[in-house]
Amino acid sequence: MVSHNVDKIYQSAKALSEAELQELRRLLDNRESQQPELTKQEQVRHALVERGLVEQQSPLGKDPKRFQLWQPVPIQGKPLSETIIEERR
Repeated sequence: MVSHNVDKIYQSAKALSEAELQELRRLLDNRESQQPELTKQEQVRHALVERGLVEQQSPLGKDPKRFQLWQPVPIQGKPLSETIIEERR
């Protein structure tokens, strides 16, 4: 099944002249060759995102300052981890 955007692009490409098609092909080939080589883990992650099985990676992982400035939310009473352990018993 072809996505709506791809179908629109295909319909527009059919109206191009031969010279315009060659230019489009050159641009697409250059774009493909400029993409960095992905690791196996990045390829798997990308495939999962494309299929909608997982969401994009959180920007938190790309900005170490946000992680370093993180502070836990204060709560009243005993630690939440103790409450969770008790409830599981």
